[in-house]
Amino acid sequence: MVIDVIAPPERGRKIDGIRFHRVRPPRLEETGTVAGIPCTSPSRTFVDLAGTVSDRTLRSCFERGAQRKLLDIPAIEASMDPGRRGMPSLRKLVDEWRLAAPAAKKGRLKSPLETKVLPLVLRRDLPTPLPNAPVDIANGRIEVDFLWPRAKFALEADSRDFHATHVAFERDHWRDRELLRAGYASLRVSHREAEQEPVAIADTVAKTLVARLPRAPDLPERRQVRSRVPLPTCK
Repeated sequence: MVIDVIAPPERGRKIDGIRFHRVRPPRLEETGTVAGIPCTSPSRTFVDLAGTVSDRTLRSCFERGAQRKLLDIPAIEASMDPGRRGMPSLRKLVDEWRLAAPAAKKGRLKSPLETKVLPLVLRRDLPTPLPNAPVDIANGRIEVDFLWPRAKFALEADSRDFHATHVAFERDHWRDRELLRAGYASLRVSHREAEQEPVAIADTVAKTLVARLPRAPDLPERRQVRSRVPLPTCK
């Protein structure tokens, strides 16, 4: 286990298990305490991580932060220092999550794959879905990962952790059938698709919503959808 510490400019001896960082001391609003130990805030921690971890790890940290409702885009931007290592990668993630972070705080994201899918659909000019929302079906109620109620459209994030067994396979087919019986369209997205085919996913969601939303000229949901920022590509 390694503990990361922001050290003063003076040089000191090396201590096993402690990694020192010579960076700007945190401001008061960038600090807090955990179990009585002074720590940097989540937002400042994202900034510090940007210069020390890979882009893939930083993206994973953002996704975990969103799942725990810790992703505060304005606070992250306030802590960013021009010229520091990792700022271009951090800026890219901040732009990708600008619309998704508030939605993640309001809703409830259960899995890492859900946090990966949410910013994909919100980087288009689309209405915000309800995460983990209930849907009434013929014989009760089920919960879908993302729901656009007015369009009666559900998106399911299928991770191997929960959908790889025979029981899960049969359950998923039953859910898809019952959603159709209740008048809902549905789309399933795998982890591979979310990482390698984000443009195709966003296009499919956008076209489905435009086709299924009520036809009225004053509905902003029916505007031509366009990408707000470039979609990421997995190298």
